[in-house]
Amino acid sequence: MPSVQIRSSPSHSQPAMTVTDLKQRVIACLNRLSDRDTLALAAAELDSIALNLSPETFSLFINCLQSTDSSAKSPVRKHCVSLLSVLSRSHGDSLAPHLSKMVSTVIRRLRDPDSSVRAACVAASVDMTTNITGQPFSILFGPMIETVIHDCDPNAQISAAVCLAAAVDAVDEPDVEQLQKALPKIGKLLKSEGFKAKAELLGAIGSVIGAVGGRNSEKAVLDWLLPNVSEFLSSDDWRARKAAAEAMARVAMVEEELAPLYKKTCLGILESRRFDKVKLVRETMNRTLGLWKQLEADSTEVSESSSSSKSASSGLSATSGKRSNTLKGKDRNLNAPLSSKSNDVEPLDRGDTPKDLEQEAVVPKEKRNPSTLGAKRVLFPAKMHKVKENGSNKSQVVQSSDEESPKTDSGSSSSSQAKSNAEELSLIRHQITQIEKQQSSLLDLFQVTFSSDLIYLY
Repeated sequence: MPSVQIRSSPSHSQPAMTVTDLKQRVIACLNRLSDRDTLALAAAELDSIALNLSPETFSLFINCLQSTDSSAKSPVRKHCVSLLSVLSRSHGDSLAPHLSKMVSTVIRRLRDPDSSVRAACVAASVDMTTNITGQPFSILFGPMIETVIHDCDPNAQISAAVCLAAAVDAVDEPDVEQLQKALPKIGKLLKSEGFKAKAELLGAIGSVIGAVGGRNSEKAVLDWLLPNVSEFLSSDDWRARKAAAEAMARVAMVEEELAPLYKKTCLGILESRRFDKVKLVRETMNRTLGLWKQLEADSTEVSESSSSSKSASSGLSATSGKRSNTLKGKDRNLNAPLSSKSNDVEPLDRGDTPKDLEQEAVVPKEKRNPSTLGAKRVLFPAKMHKVKENGSNKSQVVQSSDEESPKTDSGSSSSSQAKSNAEELSLIRHQITQIEKQQSSLLDLFQVTFSSDLIYLY
C-alpha cells in the first residue's frame, strides 16, 4: 500500500508540471528564434510541440503565440503565425473552440511591415478555413471584412483583402447570403480614395463572385459592379488591370443568366485593352475576352439587332425603290422624244463595250462635218428641242432657226443623217442610265456599310 501512495502522488502532480514545462519550453524556443544560429533548431522543436499537443494544452500554446510582441524580430513573428497552420493541419476540428482566438492572432499580424509575415497570415487563413470546419465560416470571414472596410493602414488593407480572397476560394460550402451582403460593402471601396489596396480588393471581389456562383444573383449588383471593375482595365497599376480582368472572367464563368446582358459592352471594353504592354495582363485580357465571346447573345439583344437590321433593310429597299422609280421616269423622258421602230434603232446590249458602241454609232465619213465644231454638234446637239416623226415613222431631228442644218442633196442622205443622229442619242441615253445605276449602287453600298457600323457601335 505505501508503494501505491508513493506512485499516486506523482501522478496527481504530473499534469501541473507538464503544463509549466510546456510553457517554459515554448517561450524558450520563441526566444531562440531571434538568433540566426539557433533559428532552425528552435523552429523544428516548436513544430514538434505543436504536432504533439493534447486538446487540454491547445489554449496554453495559442496564448503563448498570441502574447508575442510586435517588437520581436521578423522570424519570431512569422513562425508564430506559421504554427497556426501547423495546428490546423494536424488537429483539425479539435481546434474549433479556439478558432476565434486563432483568427484574432492572424488579424494582429495583418499590419506587419514584413511581407513574409503577411504571407504567413494568408496561408494560416487558408489552413484554418479548410481544416477547421466545425465552426461557421463567418468567424473568419466577419473579422476580415471589418478589417478591409475600417482599417486605414495600407498593409492591413492589402493583407486582409488577400486573406479574404484566399479564404473564400478555399472554403467548400460558403455562406452565400453573407457573401452577397458583403459584396456591395467591399465594392464601394473601389471608389474610395483612402483605400489603397485596389488590386487586392479586386481579387477579393472576383473570389466572392466565384463563390456565389450565380446563385440568387441580382442584376442591380452587376449593374454597378461591372462598370466599376471595368474602369480598372485602364489603371496605371498593372496588378489592378490584371485583377479587374480576372474579376470579369469570374463573372463570365459563373453568371450564366445575367452575363449575356452585358456581353456587347464588355466585349467592346476588352477588345480595346487586349494589347496591354505587360505580358501577364495581356494574357489575362485575351483569356477573359475568349470567355465573354463564348457566351450566348442575349435574346433581347438579338431581337433588337434583328429589328434594327430589318428596319435598315426596309429603309434601303424603299430608298432604292424610289431611286429606281426616278430612273424609270428619266428613262421615259429620254425615250419619249425618240419613238422609233425596232428595225430603225436596235436596243443596246450591256455586254457591248464603249468601243463597240462608238463603232455602231459612227457616221459615214462622207456625211460627217469635217470641222471640230461640226463633230460636237453631231454628238451633242445643244439646241435640239423637238423631234418629229416623218411620214415613214422614222426619227428626224428638227433644228432651231439659228442653227445651221447640214445640207442634203437628196431624201436618202437626210434620212441616213437622221438615223445616225438617233443612234447617237440612244447611245448617250444608255450611257447616262448606266452612270445613274452605278451611282445608285454605290449609295446603297455606303448606306448598308454605315448602318452595320452603327449597329456594331450601339
